[in-house]
Amino acid sequence: MTAKAVAANSDDASFSALRDYVQSVAATANSTDAQNSDRDITKSARRESGDGAYAALRDFAGRIGDKQPPSIKGATKLAQANSLFEFLQKGGSASQSGPMNSNGPVAGGKNPGAPVAARYVGAKVCMTCHADKAAAFGKTLMGRIGKTQKGKFDCENCHGPGSAHVKAGGGRGVGGIISFRPNDLSRTAEQNNAICLGCHERGDRANWRGSNHQVRGLMCTNCHTIMKAVSRKYQLKTAFEPDTCFQCHKDRRAQMFRSAHMPMREGKVVCSDCHNPHGSFTEKLLRGASVNEVCYKCHAEKRGPFLFEHEPVRENCENCHDPHGSVNQYMLKLQRPRLCNECHSLMDTSAAPGGHSPHHAFGQACQNCHTKIHGSNSPGGAFLFR
Repeated sequence: MTAKAVAANSDDASFSALRDYVQSVAATANSTDAQNSDRDITKSARRESGDGAYAALRDFAGRIGDKQPPSIKGATKLAQANSLFEFLQKGGSASQSGPMNSNGPVAGGKNPGAPVAARYVGAKVCMTCHADKAAAFGKTLMGRIGKTQKGKFDCENCHGPGSAHVKAGGGRGVGGIISFRPNDLSRTAEQNNAICLGCHERGDRANWRGSNHQVRGLMCTNCHTIMKAVSRKYQLKTAFEPDTCFQCHKDRRAQMFRSAHMPMREGKVVCSDCHNPHGSFTEKLLRGASVNEVCYKCHAEKRGPFLFEHEPVRENCENCHDPHGSVNQYMLKLQRPRLCNECHSLMDTSAAPGGHSPHHAFGQACQNCHTKIHGSNSPGGAFLFR
């Protein structure tokens, strides 16, 4: 018999003994109450009897043992494992010393290293080794500003004092230099982001703290490249803005290539037109107060007000449309008339004779007649015919 089996049998025996003892205490108490039913027993005596039974039960439980279940505080969580197979392979007991994937879009250390004592040496010292980096940085927006406002964007303003780094002969992360690399485990994402937010925690970044990307440990350098100009705006890691977002949101990349899609791959719309990746007061990092308010920025004719409104339209555009792409016309979630039948089940084209004729399943289906599906201002538009 294995050690686990022996322990399990021991635990079962302990619980059985405790249960039997509780039953015996209850039986004794019941018999005592029956014998004293004709006697005048005061409330204080009853309380003392109950206290004595509880003390005996507590002592018995103490004799069984005070073995506590093993702690799972240091166990690997499923969300921290690279895959379910890895989690099961480790048995859920091994702890990870680093981030989930040092080469992934989200990385950074969890336990910052000890600070290194150093002093500022000036940008000219940095140029002795990093002249090529400085030349590439000079072509970026911050680099061009630094040429007119001397000292505003010097190397050590972001990378920290470099005397210890120079003394050690250079190298990545040597001498406490701040590298901003995602796989640098000596600094946390919060520490690196704090340097950027020292200048940029205003405007669109005002809601960064507590946003979806911040709480997931995303670093500024996961999306932005500071030392060279790649994109036309925002110093992104890719020339095409959606490609930066697609590092994580791969399902949205697939939707973009569906037949009905936003003009994103044509370059007319980008992710940040609808979403604020740095945080928002609304769900899904939307720039508007609601889904409809975001859609109305381009589709103003759907805003209304209408004399006769279509309730699902007023509630949420996503009730019918998938804004990231669909295989159906007009980016509909389902093909008509199935989409309409989700609410108007009595209008099923397969109904008995006397109902809608089969031609409602062809062409634009229900919309063959109900053309003003988003609302109507016609006096006779109660059924959205005109």
